[in-house]
Amino acid sequence: MAIRNIFYKDNEFDISYVFQNNHSQKNIVFLHGWGSNKELMQLAFKDTFKDYNHFYIDLPGFGNSPNDIIISTFDYSKIIDLFFESLDVSVDIIVGHSFGGKIALLCKCDEIILLGSAGIPTPKPLKIKIKILLAKILKNLKIKSRVLASADANNLNDAMYEVFKQVVNEDFSDIYARYDKKATIFWGADDKATPLSSGYKISTLLKNSRFFIFEGDHYFFLKQGRVIDKKYHYEGKSLNIKTIKIIIKGVVQGVGYRKFCKAIADELGIKGNVKNLSDGSVEAYAQGDESVLNDFIKSLKMGPNRAQIQSVEFEDIVDMFFNDFEVL
Repeated sequence: MAIRNIFYKDNEFDISYVFQNNHSQKNIVFLHGWGSNKELMQLAFKDTFKDYNHFYIDLPGFGNSPNDIIISTFDYSKIIDLFFESLDVSVDIIVGHSFGGKIALLCKCDEIILLGSAGIPTPKPLKIKIKILLAKILKNLKIKSRVLASADANNLNDAMYEVFKQVVNEDFSDIYARYDKKATIFWGADDKATPLSSGYKISTLLKNSRFFIFEGDHYFFLKQGRVIDKKYHYEGKSLNIKTIKIIIKGVVQGVGYRKFCKAIADELGIKGNVKNLSDGSVEAYAQGDESVLNDFIKSLKMGPNRAQIQSVEFEDIVDMFFNDFEVL
């Protein structure tokens, strides 16, 4: 482990890092997520990407990189850029997990690898909404308390707590949409912190991207570093995520068609919803890989035994994202 002193906006930052020399001309950087550290990333990737030298960094406020100043996601990226400028190192790839993915998006590098990246706001459960409301009431009463704070805010100093509050709900959709360099996206199918719907959306926003889904949660990559390496280097086929609107006409209501639709969607791993329309037809929204959607449409044309399908019409839809498949 080493420490590099960086000056940014008249403030001093001690950046803790590990350099793994693989005697390469290329460099790959690993940025951890919120509340994590460089050791976690090193554990996952130390035996991978051997064609690159590795840099594992503790972001300011985490691990062995202290911070008592309120900084933004943009500031984090500038500090990382200054860090590598001070070393006279050019960065080829930045791998960013969660919060680290947002930072990677803003840094100077040739391409990025995103692991369950943050930056796409999702609807909050009622329990969380109530906690936010109570926290605002306490703030209006000028009562300072972290009792209602997220677990991600535990053990933070006052400055880092303020950082957390300003970055946790940032919407990076426009920044993803403007990014034009190569991006490879990896996601855990059971991720609850950054749900799979966020991965779908990011994959459609990033123009030059590949998208791979793994079994596992927000930390799916911990035991799958070598598989990620292999997917990145050797397996070019990725998911081509699309969302389509489907109208099914005929005798399709009162015959179990919606249940049939959900069963097929669940079998194929498709997200979306299905409902009856007042004109007697059935409307479905389906999101998934293009090849899987083709299989889904073929099944819808067959339908359950009691259905009589007259037509199945579909069109591409944008800016709709789903966490599961629902019967409405």
